[in-house]
Amino acid sequence: MNVLILAVSAGGGHIKAAEAIKNYILLNEKNSKVEILDTLKYINPILDKLVIGGYIKAIKKSPSLYGKLYNYNYYQMDNTLASVSNKINELMANRLLPLIKDFAPDIIVSTHPFPNEMLSILNGNSQLKIPTLSIITDYACHSFWLYSGIDAYIASNEEMICEMVSMGIKANTIFNYGIPVLPKFLEPCSKEMIFSELNLDTGKPTVLVMGGSLGIGKISDVYSELCSIEHPLQIIIITGSNKKLFKELSELSENSKKVTRIIGYTDKVNNYMQCCDLLITKPGGITITEALACGTPMALFSPIPGQEERNANFLVKNYLAINLEDFHSYKEGFESLFNSKEKFSIIKNNCSKFYNENCGNDIYNLMKKIIANAMTL
Repeated sequence: MNVLILAVSAGGGHIKAAEAIKNYILLNEKNSKVEILDTLKYINPILDKLVIGGYIKAIKKSPSLYGKLYNYNYYQMDNTLASVSNKINELMANRLLPLIKDFAPDIIVSTHPFPNEMLSILNGNSQLKIPTLSIITDYACHSFWLYSGIDAYIASNEEMICEMVSMGIKANTIFNYGIPVLPKFLEPCSKEMIFSELNLDTGKPTVLVMGGSLGIGKISDVYSELCSIEHPLQIIIITGSNKKLFKELSELSENSKKVTRIIGYTDKVNNYMQCCDLLITKPGGITITEALACGTPMALFSPIPGQEERNANFLVKNYLAINLEDFHSYKEGFESLFNSKEKFSIIKNNCSKFYNENCGNDIYNLMKKIIANAMTL
């Protein structure tokens, strides 16, 4: 099987989803040829820096403005911003054709809205006669993901199917398999070994704090209020690529009464998620999916207005997490969870059952079916 996966490195989650599905293809069919393309970077590195740099700057400096743009464009696929995006993607789409021709994929998979639109444009111009599949990496949809030229969509939950159908997508092209995560998130690890490496107590309640690959959000505030509660616990904080935050938290932890371990970029997130009793995180689509795959309860903070707010709403509504932003203070949110064994138990139980452990294999089997159907046409 030859598979071309189109992703965009905006925040890291879309690339992670691409890597996950690549893993499952190779696990099922080791001789497959699978290539992940950072699409904007391939087409035009300068444009990639402008677009991705602008996105990151917007969510860091003006999250409320970003949220307004997201909500304004939610259902309006024909508005000005969508039209501008369409024109840009139309110009870029043709740059993919030589690569597609050389690689000769049996199917093209997309994990980001930009490649979705490019593939739809190429399909609409009859320049592309290769089946396409899109993996939506959040828990609520947006019109920017949805295009008539995409043959099939992977949704993360049943509610999304109704939402997508209301936006014009045919129900028989939507598959509720979930978002794929790397296989290691489903493989058990040794808590004793992991905690021994960190010099932590295996018998003590442990909280993991994350701010995504960029290490953004009110992590210092979260840590300060965690330290202020009387509930006995130990803390692990992953700061990702944010070196300034790493330094700040390292200094804060020196005077903390809570045993704390500050970790920068790491490839052991799966181990820490599995070994901790609670994950405190921004509700990025991939991070919360990894937590659900590990069965780890969540408390959410600093959602990016727009998609992350809607992710948080989905989790809270389905008793998979609490949203710390719903309380007067983070401390109040923590205490409401730690002081209610019943509430914590319900969330933990729901998290342990939610994720489809066959997600990766289900998507692989669907790809095989789509390719087979295309060959009969």
